[in-house]
Amino acid sequence: MKRTLCFAMFVVVALGAPAFAATPAGKTGEIGFAVGQSDVNSNASGSDTAQFLGVRGGYHVTDQFQVEGQFASSSESADVSGTNVDTTMHLYMVNGVMNFHPRKKDIVPYVMAGVGHADVAVDASGSKVNDGSVAYQVGGGTRIFFGKSKRMAFRGDLTLLRENSFNDSSTITTVTGGITWKLGGR
Repeated sequence: MKRTLCFAMFVVVALGAPAFAATPAGKTGEIGFAVGQSDVNSNASGSDTAQFLGVRGGYHVTDQFQVEGQFASSSESADVSGTNVDTTMHLYMVNGVMNFHPRKKDIVPYVMAGVGHADVAVDASGSKVNDGSVAYQVGGGTRIFFGKSKRMAFRGDLTLLRENSFNDSSTITTVTGGITWKLGGR
């Protein structure tokens, strides 16, 4: 999982940075990563919580509206009736983000909604099964910009994700924190 996440982050930075650096004045992009904790409401996986790692890359269509792509991975091990169960989920999402710009320009709260795909793998004592489904998420959070140029920010959010793998609907609540960088539009 760590190798996949590092590769995804490298691809976002390597391919996204030159494109965003060439954007016209006033147009910006954003890349970042986050870690967090998910509260999983699922009977299929046997897990209640999972650790979360993710990368995001986005483009600000306007000051207020942003489109972003997100790759996230979460995993957890649990003991279900004496059997070790390892569960892994990979998310591939496209999110619409509505940014709000209060008078204090260092703080930018936002709400978001997205759609994508969730791949879930469950490994119970060597027997592995996979399933995938359409996933939907809604959430909100804030960015707190810091530094001299105010191009780097702490990003924290709370999201609710709905997916239906193994004929079991799951609602996953995730709290994340991470760092994001504003690109382009100097």
